[in-house]
Amino acid sequence: MRTKLGVLAVTTAALAGGVLTQTDQAEASTPNVVVDSLSVSAGANGQSKATATVHSARTIKLQALTVAVRSADGGNNDFPGATATTLGPRSATFTSGSRTFQPGSYTYYVAYKVRDHWYSVSPVKSFTAGTGTGSTVTPTPTPTPTATQPASSTPTTTAPSTPAATPPSTTAPTSSAPTTPAPTTPAPVSSAPSTPAPTSSAPSTTAAGPVGIPGTWHQVFGDEFNGSSLDGSKWNSNWFGCSGCVTKPPNSAEGSAYSPSQVSVADGSLHLKLAQQPTTVAGKTYPYVSGIVTSNNKAQFTYGAFEARIYTPSSGSQMANWPSFWADGQNWPTDGELDVLEGLGGSACYHFHSTAGGPGGCASGTYSGGWHTFGAEWKQGSATYYYDGKQVGQITTGITSSPMYLILNNAINPSHSGTNIAPADMMVDYVRVWQH
Repeated sequence: MRTKLGVLAVTTAALAGGVLTQTDQAEASTPNVVVDSLSVSAGANGQSKATATVHSARTIKLQALTVAVRSADGGNNDFPGATATTLGPRSATFTSGSRTFQPGSYTYYVAYKVRDHWYSVSPVKSFTAGTGTGSTVTPTPTPTPTATQPASSTPTTTAPSTPAATPPSTTAPTSSAPTTPAPTTPAPVSSAPSTPAPTSSAPSTTAAGPVGIPGTWHQVFGDEFNGSSLDGSKWNSNWFGCSGCVTKPPNSAEGSAYSPSQVSVADGSLHLKLAQQPTTVAGKTYPYVSGIVTSNNKAQFTYGAFEARIYTPSSGSQMANWPSFWADGQNWPTDGELDVLEGLGGSACYHFHSTAGGPGGCASGTYSGGWHTFGAEWKQGSATYYYDGKQVGQITTGITSSPMYLILNNAINPSHSGTNIAPADMMVDYVRVWQH
């Protein structure tokens, strides 16, 4: 998504022109924290506490260090006692405060805050809390992070009970925040609407695993969008800006700014609405305004199966505009970019971008005008793509291993006038992430 500048040659899946400026990228060079050991122990009266031994290759000051805990449904159950500390090459031990857990299964991992950003570190372990018995630790075969990049396979923003560890109020690095808090928004310009879409999707059900992707999986993240508003613990409703601000797009080829007002949850679906409405951000006027959600600073993952059930805008039998479901690392393109779906020139396409390039392709068949499931399995050395449970492509070059956060957006490229339609509503029935 980020790398497609200028004209997109869909038939060859080629890229055209240029690179992004630093302000289009997430903050790079995150500090490296290594977990030497991590455990949870059960004490008296059902109380449990966590102990972590950690170090860093270089001396760094952390605003907070804690052990984060997530329930099977993604709920935040962090251990209390987050503390500011300085880490260096010599191992240091952190012991959390005690707390009780409701019966069920949980995952836990070390999380830390630096430069007002939260990061999580492998390994991710699990335990089961039983009625009146405290917690029983179960090992999880998650690899230790490399020395150059903190690995993560679970949400990165934690909410410890101590004030020092409260997550930042901004939704992204401040270096990327827009210079204006709100756009100038003239009256909407009317245009032909897209093909009528259903007002609601079929009821969502929690699946045992991703559609068509083989293997044994357990779900580590999900949103069924069954409420009446966006879940702010999982999503931001703009691109790298202050909460509630209208922001510029991820890609300079896009023709829309992103406003939280274009994001809503209703009828069991997430709605990302595009309108032809000139909108000014940081001195630049975009002809459209649209909706985007990202899990940046709230959930990121290294490897797994990523899936969303989506109703995309259509132009006849073609996919309209530039609807996208993708994942991106903090240090683009070094950390990689996994494009599960991009509507390019009317087709449904997939790519994996890194410093090695952006290989990919477009699936045959029609994936517009109805609900379709778009998924990808990302593992060491490969990314395999599945549309409606059928494998449509695989990439085995330039596959990265750094954590990525999720993005869904209803983008538009003004140069693709043949398939552009506004107003247009991209709807999402659910988003789910599984891991082995």
